[in-house]
Amino acid sequence: MNGPNWLRRHSSGTVTAPERNGSTPPETELRLRPRVADAPAAVRARPRAGRLLQPLPLVGAVLVLVALLGYWSVYRASTKRTPVLVAVHTLSPGTVVRAGDLRTGELAGDARTMAALVPERELDSALGHSLAAAVPAGAPLPLAALAGSANASSAFTLVLPALHALAGGLAPGDRVTVLATYGSGSGHAHTKAIARGLEVLSVGGAPSGIDSASAAVPVTLALPDPSLASVLALANSEAKIDLLRESGRARTAPIPPASETGAP
Repeated sequence: MNGPNWLRRHSSGTVTAPERNGSTPPETELRLRPRVADAPAAVRARPRAGRLLQPLPLVGAVLVLVALLGYWSVYRASTKRTPVLVAVHTLSPGTVVRAGDLRTGELAGDARTMAALVPERELDSALGHSLAAAVPAGAPLPLAALAGSANASSAFTLVLPALHALAGGLAPGDRVTVLATYGSGSGHAHTKAIARGLEVLSVGGAPSGIDSASAAVPVTLALPDPSLASVLALANSEAKIDLLRESGRARTAPIPPASETGAP
């Protein structure tokens, strides 16, 4: 039982060397290293947060963030829409552009593509130009299709009450739509737009000594299409005329006819 190949283990976890030759040498304690399985759980399990702070994972996270930011910027640039002028119907070469020929549409594209189209804010500049090339219906109006400005030598003067001409609020350079109301009485009156996008050349003042509210004032309009003169002359004689000043996108919005009964 006391052979040389065994060790006595004390309850304290130390080992005492065996006695030899009947002598009792001083006890020599040997401390044993605990096995990994016996180590405390806090020592075996290292915090995961420390691993995330290592250089390699941190660089990877930064690269992912940069890629997401780049994708977002490209997505916003490709989905941003710009208002441009679009042909309402097919416009043939030589056509003088009028407000009724164009409407507003929104397109998305790169800067080079959008720079080749006429933006909605340039509607006033496009009106009165002749076209050097055809523009299909529904197609955006390219800058290259606009030729020189047509001579707006034709003009027509309407005489109407000041209150029907924005009560003196008109000024040269404004663009107006001419509304004519024909007939009177129940079920007979009807109103429609007879000309759109006409430029105001001049606005006369009311004669002296006459109430400005009831006075008739002359308003001279440029006619890019001389054929409008006969329509305006008939309306000025047989109908009640009202002028509508339009700007921006409202200038290309449709104006349906109306009647006293509500039916077009």
